[in-house]
Amino acid sequence: MNSTPKNRLLACILAFLPMWCRPGFAAEPPLVFPIREGDLHGLIDRDGKVILPAEFTQPLSLSDGLIMATKGAKTAFFDATGKMVIKPQDQTRGPFSEGLAPAYVPDGAGGKPGLGYVDRDLKTVLRGDFRDAGPFSDGMAEVAVPDEWGVVKRGYIDKSGKLAVPAKYDKTFPFSGGLGRVTIGRDQMRLIDKTGRDVTPAGIDFVGIESEGMIRVWSGRREGFVEASSAKLAIAPQFEQASEFREGMARIWQNTPAGGRFGYVDKAGKVAIAPRFTTAEPFSDGLALVKEEKPDDKTVFIDKSGKVVLRHEFDRVYPFTSGRAVFKSGNKYGYIDKSGKVVIPATWSFARPFNGPLAAVVDGRASAYIDVSGKTVWRSER
Repeated sequence: MNSTPKNRLLACILAFLPMWCRPGFAAEPPLVFPIREGDLHGLIDRDGKVILPAEFTQPLSLSDGLIMATKGAKTAFFDATGKMVIKPQDQTRGPFSEGLAPAYVPDGAGGKPGLGYVDRDLKTVLRGDFRDAGPFSDGMAEVAVPDEWGVVKRGYIDKSGKLAVPAKYDKTFPFSGGLGRVTIGRDQMRLIDKTGRDVTPAGIDFVGIESEGMIRVWSGRREGFVEASSAKLAIAPQFEQASEFREGMARIWQNTPAGGRFGYVDKAGKVAIAPRFTTAEPFSDGLALVKEEKPDDKTVFIDKSGKVVLRHEFDRVYPFTSGRAVFKSGNKYGYIDKSGKVVIPATWSFARPFNGPLAAVVDGRASAYIDVSGKTVWRSER
């Protein structure tokens, strides 16, 4: 949305999610939603009921069925209803994922205290003496281990606790789709499998994140895609720009006789919608927001055939989620449906896209959540 100082401030008010949550919407509608009162954090459910009041010092989110909540030096865990299932303690060092959480274990490797992993009973499952330990993802967890000189390098352990990928990398990123991303030397990004074997296709210089089973890659100034399941080059680097796949389509940018234009490619590498747009957003809720070369300079919505299915008359609109799209009229925000009908009037100072059943909005200095009918289900007290 607009990046004026006022909107940046309002966006900060809505920035509830913890840093370790990957950006973007969840594949499934979320069960809980973050709230904030001043500098303290809490959670509501999908009906707006407060399940954890805003009294915690760190942002909260549901991971592996548990909510990690911090006050001072103590951490506790709650279920999705707000029931405490692990009492406040100073042992855990991160959220649960795949049944385990990184934690300080008194019976670490060699019988010495260290950083390892515990189960939900806080029993030591994996002993270790790591300098750092991340959540499990795709059966692998990033760990940091010092060498004999005390230089810390990063690698991966598997669920047995074995260092399946040796700690020899400067940077590591979570496994996804069976592959991990690592950095060697001066930001040389590579793809590895779960044995640590470099499976980066020849000629690839840089590697992006996995999305819908496809990994964006670079060769020089050209971009293409690797298939995560096979680590094979699925779409050769040929585009001046590309973005991650969303709903089976990836946005691309290419030079045309009319100049640089955006289009879309499918997972087979076929240009499904020829580059003809001056701006374009990823597909969301079956539609993409694009701008044609028209005198009115308005954005429009297209379907996956490239057909324009919705035009609007608003100052600005944003992509659809949950059947609703934010629009801006003057200095206020509201929502339209896929027919273009205003279903939630522009009464809000700021509004975010729906994330499942709820959307975060701002009314003056107060933050709130509304449902798809526009009903306010929660509002900050301050």
